[in-house]
Amino acid sequence: MEHGHSSAQSTMVTQPLFLGLDLSTQQLKVIVLEQLDNNYIVNKNDDGLRTHSSFAIHFDSELPQYHARGGVHAHAQQGNGVVTAPVLMWVEALERVFEKMKIAQFPFHRVVSISGAAQQHGSVYWSNGATQAFKVLRESLPGSSSSSSTLVEIFKDAFTVAQSPTWQDTSTTNQCEEMEMFLGKLEYKRRGLSGTTITVGDAATAREVSAVRLLGQQRLAELTGSRAYERYTGSQILKIVQESPEVYQSTTRISLVSSFLASLLIASYASIDVADGSGMNLLDIRTKTWDPSLTRFIDQGGRVDFESTEHATAANSLMDKLGEVDASGEKVQGVLSSWFVNHYGFSPDVKIVTFTGDNPATVMALRAERGDAMVSLGTSDTLLLYTDTHASSISHSDDSPATDTDKKKQETGTSAAAATAARLSVGYLCHPVDSKGVLMLYCAKNGSLARERVRDLYADSNWDRFDYYLREGMDSGGGKEKCVGFYFFDREIWPPVQGVYRFESDVAVDEFGGEADDTAKRAANVVAICESQFLAMRIRSSQGETSSTSSTSSSSLNPPGISRILATGGASSNRVLLQLLANVFGVPVVSMGAADQQPGAGSAAWGAARKAYMYGQQDAADDISVGKKVDNDRDSGRKDNESVVAILPDLAQTKKYVDRIPEFLRFEASLL
Repeated sequence: MEHGHSSAQSTMVTQPLFLGLDLSTQQLKVIVLEQLDNNYIVNKNDDGLRTHSSFAIHFDSELPQYHARGGVHAHAQQGNGVVTAPVLMWVEALERVFEKMKIAQFPFHRVVSISGAAQQHGSVYWSNGATQAFKVLRESLPGSSSSSSTLVEIFKDAFTVAQSPTWQDTSTTNQCEEMEMFLGKLEYKRRGLSGTTITVGDAATAREVSAVRLLGQQRLAELTGSRAYERYTGSQILKIVQESPEVYQSTTRISLVSSFLASLLIASYASIDVADGSGMNLLDIRTKTWDPSLTRFIDQGGRVDFESTEHATAANSLMDKLGEVDASGEKVQGVLSSWFVNHYGFSPDVKIVTFTGDNPATVMALRAERGDAMVSLGTSDTLLLYTDTHASSISHSDDSPATDTDKKKQETGTSAAAATAARLSVGYLCHPVDSKGVLMLYCAKNGSLARERVRDLYADSNWDRFDYYLREGMDSGGGKEKCVGFYFFDREIWPPVQGVYRFESDVAVDEFGGEADDTAKRAANVVAICESQFLAMRIRSSQGETSSTSSTSSSSLNPPGISRILATGGASSNRVLLQLLANVFGVPVVSMGAADQQPGAGSAAWGAARKAYMYGQQDAADDISVGKKVDNDRDSGRKDNESVVAILPDLAQTKKYVDRIPEFLRFEASLL
C-alpha cells in the first residue's frame, strides 16, 4: 500500500528523500521520509520529517513460488523446531519492491541515503560465488547483458545455505546447553575449581551439571547480554558446524539478515551492526567485539580441550566469517551499486548507512530517550527499556557444585537458582547509535492472543464487554486483590510452564469465586490476566523488585530507571488497557498508535529511514549537526507531546500493585 503526499509535501518536489527498508518475517517494506522545508515544521519533535510514501512486498501472496507460509518454511520432517526462509525469496523481494516503486513513478533521483532493519537473529551464509555476484552489480552498465539479469539470476550461486534459519527456529536446544556448559566450565577453571570434566547426562552429577550450566548462563548473560536462546545466531551457527562441517568450511562470510540486505545494495559485505549483533550470543556488549572464546568454541564444533592453554587460530575462522562490527551503528557502509542506479534512476552517490535489527530500529522511530520503556502489545508482549545499566552480572557467592546435602541448603540453593533464572529472562542489546546506552529486552509469548482467548471465554468474544469488566475492576480498587491468575496458553519463556493457574485468598483454585455469580467470575478473569501480564512486565523491567520484599514508599512507586512508557502494537489504542498499564507502573503512558500519527511512524522501516536521514547526509558537517539537532528537538518537544496523549497513573492504585509484588512472585515461583 502506498501513501500519497500531503498538500504541503507536494509543493516541495525537490526536497531530499530517505529510504528505510524493513525485511520482516512476512514482508519487505519500504518507507520513504521527506525532509520538509523549515516553514512546514510545526512540532519540533518531528525532526522535520514526514512520511512521503510506502511500499511492500508480501512474501506469501506476491512471491508464491517460494511456498512460504507466514514468510517461512516449517520443516517438521527435520525435527522439532526447524524454521527457515529461502534466501533467494528475500533477494527477489528487494528487486520486486523497487519495481513496484518504479511503476508508481517514484522519484528515485531524489533519494540521498538508505538504511534498513530486519528480523533479528536470522543468519545468511555466503559462498565464493558472492564475489562474482557483487562484481556484476558494481560493474553493471546500461544495456549490458549483466544489467538485464535479475537479482535472483545474479545471486543464485552466492549462498552455501539456501534456507536461512530465522528467529522462529527452536531446534538448537542442545547447542545452547553446550555453549552454557562451556562458559560454566571456563569459569570453574578460572577459579581453580574442578568442574571441567562434568558431563551432561550423568545422573550422579545432575546437581553439579545444573550448577555449572547456571553459572554458564550467568556468564553468557554478563558477556553477551542474554543467556543462550535457541533463536540466537551463535547456537544456529554451531548447529551448522556440527551437522554440516563441509558447508561451514565453504562459507566465506556470515551475515545477519540486516547486514545481508545492506550487502545486496553496496555489492560488498556490509558490517554487522552493534545493536543487531548483540542478539547473537557472540558479541561482548561492553567491548563491542566478538568474544574470542565463544567464536573459537563454535569454530571447533564444541570440542574444546580445557587443559590446553594454547589455541591456534584457524584460517577462515568464525571471526573472519563475521567480519568487523560497526560499533557506532552510524557508518556509511558504501554507496549504492551501479546495477540499482541503472535500473531505477538512483543518484550514483546514494549512501548506505549501517542496517540494524527491527527492535533497535523501532527505538529510532519512536525517538526514545533514556528512561523510556517501549511496550509493544502485540502477539507477544515486549518491553524495551532504554537505559545505561546492564544488570546481568555474575553472583560469586554460591556458584560451585554443592556437596552438602543438607535439606535447608538445598532449598536455599533451589530458590536462588530460580531467582537467577528469573533475572536471566531479561536480555540486553546495545543501543543502535548511543555508545553508552543499552536496551533491556523482556518478551512474553502470551500477549494479545492470550487476552483474546480470555475475551472469548469470559467476555463473549466482545472487546467492549472485556473493557467494561476491566474498567469496573479498576474502578472498584485495582482489581480483586485476593485473585491472582497466570494465563499461559502457550509455554511461556518465564516461568517456563504452560497452563492456566489461579490463586484466590492464598489458595490455588480451578476457578475464581467458587459459587459466586457468573459475572463476578468473568470480571475476575479479565482483570487477572491483564494485571498479571503487566505486573510480570514491571518486575522483569526492574531487577530490584525481583526479591521477596518490596519497598512501598512513595518514592519507589515507579520502577527505577523508567520515566514513561511508549505504547505500540495493536492494543495500544485501548485506553482502558493503557490506564491499567500506567497504574501498574506508576508512570505516564504515551500511545504511539494515535490516529494522528503519520503512516508507519512507529515502525522499524520508519526508524531505519530516520537513521538514513541522521547519518547519511551528503555533507559530513551537516551530518553531525543533524544528529545534534535531533537530540535537542526531541527534548524540547517532549512535554508538548505528552500533554496531548499521555495517560497518567492513579498512584493510589500503583501502591496497591507494588504491595502485591511479593505475593505475585511467591505464586509465580510455585509454578516451577
